[in-house]
Amino acid sequence: MRRIIAGLIIALFGLSLTGMGAELLSGPLVGHTTTNSAKIWLETDQAADVTIRYWQEPRLQYGRSLGEPLELGEASGRTSDTPPHVGVIELENLNEGWMIYYEVVLDGRTLRTEVPQVFSLMPPEVQPRSSPTQISNFSVAFASCTFPGRVPVQPIWGQIAQFRPAALMLIGDNNYMPNAEGAYATTQDVIEYVMARYHRNLRNLPGLRTLVATTPTYGIWDDHDFGPNNSDRTFRWKELSLATFRKYYPNASAGLPEVPGVFTSFRIADAEFFLLDDRYHRDPNTSPDPQTMLGEGQLQWLKDSLSKSTATFKIIVNGGTMLVDRFDAGESWYRFRDERDRFLQWLNQEQITGVIFAAGDWHVGTVNRLYRPGDLYPFYELLSSNAGVSNKPFPEGEPGHVRFHQFAGPEYRGYNFGLLTFSGSKGQRSVTLKLIDEWGEEIFTTRLTERQLSPAWNQ
Repeated sequence: MRRIIAGLIIALFGLSLTGMGAELLSGPLVGHTTTNSAKIWLETDQAADVTIRYWQEPRLQYGRSLGEPLELGEASGRTSDTPPHVGVIELENLNEGWMIYYEVVLDGRTLRTEVPQVFSLMPPEVQPRSSPTQISNFSVAFASCTFPGRVPVQPIWGQIAQFRPAALMLIGDNNYMPNAEGAYATTQDVIEYVMARYHRNLRNLPGLRTLVATTPTYGIWDDHDFGPNNSDRTFRWKELSLATFRKYYPNASAGLPEVPGVFTSFRIADAEFFLLDDRYHRDPNTSPDPQTMLGEGQLQWLKDSLSKSTATFKIIVNGGTMLVDRFDAGESWYRFRDERDRFLQWLNQEQITGVIFAAGDWHVGTVNRLYRPGDLYPFYELLSSNAGVSNKPFPEGEPGHVRFHQFAGPEYRGYNFGLLTFSGSKGQRSVTLKLIDEWGEEIFTTRLTERQLSPAWNQ
């Protein structure tokens, strides 16, 4: 009799759990955002109906209040029927540049708010009721090299939140999958299972979970979140890796219909960001004559996008360094120097102004500068790495990496993130490249005017 009663209790308990509805596994995350729209991403433990209820506050970039009435709204969708059960809810026709408070409703149940759920829409190029020459001031943060398995509590995310950037870019090695190729010599169901959970583990990092719920977030990959160490187009599971990555990053786009990849772009006011994919099409480093890091299709997309861009500043973002001549040591675009040098020559020939670079990978922060006779102007690259991998100083007496002639700043090996700050009136805009440590202190600052990123740079 006792066994029968126990069985009934277990059965009833199982039924009660089944009736509880879906649970939130990760998110919410604010994805691609414009001045009047936004994507909200989340993951549930089973397929679920999702409603985002929100109200709009007439406040621009957490600052100036417009004194207009509050407005309510909602948008609905559903997480996918097959695992991982992810979904993206699009909020559209929002008031330009306002703040958005939101809450998540799963299968009719409003979830308890575990993190603040509020973000600001992207600032318009010219603020309402402002002079047409006064362009919006804003900042964008970026970080790379995050290893939740090694460093489960990472202070850098709280520091980024203090600066209230308009956007956050996770630019590669956002999580660390196994280094050795042998780890991937298993079945597809195993690889599919663990790839999704590496992404989920990242989303649930303390600090980062709050940051992505309150800051529009974009992502690309480098080798460790694409596959094994130094992985390339020959990676056996690259199609599965691409499909999984796209499920977890609600960017503006991901590649082109005819050119697979995670590359994408977005614009904030007078700055346009071009995020690259340095893995899917990459020739192996060990090839006798490696030709391409980006692939012809992606490179043509980048050129076409830069040619059409009307932005004052054009920021090219990649998982690894694009400017440093590292010869054949480690990973950089210099391994494919014919491709890189032809691209830089194209920038010069087409008179593309306002270009700067942002990169990660090296577990160090620095600023690089490349200028050669015939270049239109000096090219600068802010390199920020080691958001949460290790915090070990260089051994005593060791200067760090070999000093390449492109290095224009100190090398910082502690936890860090990059911050690009855009300011000034029309025709007198500037971008400030900052490296900031885990305490919120500036390690170095490099300010560049729009004139310095043009043929008139030395006049």
